Amino acid sequence: MEEGDLVLCTVENVTNTVTQVRLPNGQEGTLISSEIAPGRIKFMRQYVVPNKRIVCKILELNNGHIHLSLRRVNAKEKKEVLEKWKTEQATKVAFKQILGENEEQIKETILKDFPNLAEFIEAIKKDEKVLEKYIPKENREAIRKAIEGKKRNHELKQDIKVTCLQSDGLKKIKDLLNVKGDNVTITYISAGNYTLKLVVEDFKQGKKQMTEILEEMEKKAKQSNCEFHSSEDK
Repeated sequence: MEEGDLVLCTVENVTNTVTQVRLPNGQEGTLISSEIAPGRIKFMRQYVVPNKRIVCKILELNNGHIHLSLRRVNAKEKKEVLEKWKTEQATKVAFKQILGENEEQIKETILKDFPNLAEFIEAIKKDEKVLEKYIPKENREAIRKAIEGKKRNHELKQDIKVTCLQSDGLKKIKDLLNVKGDNVTITYISAGNYTLKLVVEDFKQGKKQMTEILEEMEKKAKQSNCEFHSSEDK
């Protein structure tokens, strides 16, 4: 684990000042009240209750003490971590059903090379040869079908504001918004305001594609003497 990592924790003990949680690796972490939510918290248990799973960000690793934050995790980060956890749980069930008595041995081999089963599944989606390396031939098709049945798309959105005051400003805006890609949609909201949406299977690759699109749009805007602003849609 490193500072900045996101982890799915289980709440163990809650007080008005400190909340103790259990991390996936069994270690204990703590959250001070100011890292639960911004502002004054009237009822702590609106946010944290024993046995509840919460997505936290690691703030500091200090001599075995792990300091965490709940309030610094945004909705999209929370969704990504929870989806990985759900994939992990579903994969465990599928492995048990498909691999039978060989499940533990195969899983042990996989976890020597991957931090968890969710990462193993993501690796298979990118390169099917990974499946051939770890899964016996007679079980591959069943595992493949289980993975295909659990594919989920991610939606990434950005709010865009474009202003072109030149006489040919409308033409320049149309050119600026002409973004190619089957997974790209740009929707008109109001004068000068648009929403850019990407639908992707891989969240990290989607973030990279979004960054590249925004950088290209900003470059075009500067060349056309237009004002361009973008912000993440919450």
